[in-house]
Amino acid sequence: MLPNRAIKFAAYMFLGFSAYWVAGAATNLTPTGIIFDSFQFLPTAIFAMANAIVILIAIVDSPRYGYGFAGMGFAIMVYNVARTWNLDYVGGKPDMLLLTIVLCSLIPLLWGYLLSGTARNLRFSAVNRFYATLKTGFLTLSVFVILALTVEISQHPNIDKLGEVYVFISMFSGDILQICWYYLLSNVVFVMTVFFADHLVLNAFDIEKEMTEDGEVVYQRSIAEAEEEEEKNPYGPIIKEMNNFQSEFKKGKLNRLTCVQKLGKFRSELDLLVSKYDYGSKNDAEKLLHKIERNVEFTFK
Repeated sequence: MLPNRAIKFAAYMFLGFSAYWVAGAATNLTPTGIIFDSFQFLPTAIFAMANAIVILIAIVDSPRYGYGFAGMGFAIMVYNVARTWNLDYVGGKPDMLLLTIVLCSLIPLLWGYLLSGTARNLRFSAVNRFYATLKTGFLTLSVFVILALTVEISQHPNIDKLGEVYVFISMFSGDILQICWYYLLSNVVFVMTVFFADHLVLNAFDIEKEMTEDGEVVYQRSIAEAEEEEEKNPYGPIIKEMNNFQSEFKKGKLNRLTCVQKLGKFRSELDLLVSKYDYGSKNDAEKLLHKIERNVEFTFK
């Protein structure tokens, strides 16, 4: 189990790195002389799409894998460094580079952490999910603003005092409010789209989901559909049970007494089904039972 989980976690990390690499390509932090040019609607929306995937992973699989995906947010900065092989977008300051790397990973991680409980809630409530998404948007907004200000102020070498930072913020407060609007709008829309899409798919295909003890999601058909399938093929459940028995028998986990009792039970149930139903996979069930009987007889003779 551990190797499988490790491989899955590594796969989500790779997918996360790829997604945020694309976000980095859209952001393009090269100085253009236009204030907050790298944080206009399109790059912010692509960043929000990647954040929404974090929530999707938490919904359909497990929050732990969402964290692996989200932790790759620093790929946004890696792209810009790899593209130019310099630190011009942070004014050539390694400390600012480190800060932006941390902030780029922190934002999606916070989205995953703050919405993990809502994503795992089996009871769907559009209002509750909207309020939770909006709340998370406002809580992470401050980190996004710090990221944008860090990049913009780093690109202006003449701003080297705290008082000048305040002046810069006051002068461009309108632009800051605009990128705040872009961030909230895009993230709330895409995250709510993920919530509704998951809910619609589950209802469209009549699928129910449950949480395992280790926090992973398990999907199964609803009881009504299972009963409908049983009506179409009444021999389906006993065939499934016999296949499970055969798997356990091959592993050597069953003794002679247990096998004899199980075979008697299968024979009684199959005879009852044959007397009641003249349709379904009767022949398959009888062949499977004969096969199991032969294997048991050969093993314990």
